[in-house]
Amino acid sequence: MPDKPPTSTLQREVSASPDEFRRGLSLAFPGHVTEKGNIFNVDTGSAAMEISLSVGSPRAIANLRLPTLHVNLRFTAGSATAQQEMLAHMDRAMHRGGG
Repeated sequence: MPDKPPTSTLQREVSASPDEFRRGLSLAFPGHVTEKGNIFNVDTGSAAMEISLSVGSPRAIANLRLPTLHVNLRFTAGSATAQQEMLAHMDRAMHRGGG
């Protein structure tokens, strides 16, 4: 049976500003990201995805305010395996440490 791409859209909430997300995405996929407004297209040749951002309410922890983004990812090309690898690469590249 062929490796069919998933049809669903992934939705995530991340603690980052749009600029931080843009910078991280560009570092994860240098030369493979195009942007129009808050819509990003990433095409690596083996898979492609469209990412849309919307700014959420800041998250408050004591006196600390963290930005919140709602991230919608939709794969537009590639096999399920290639898409999973692309998502795993993005997650590893954009992961920030905590303590």
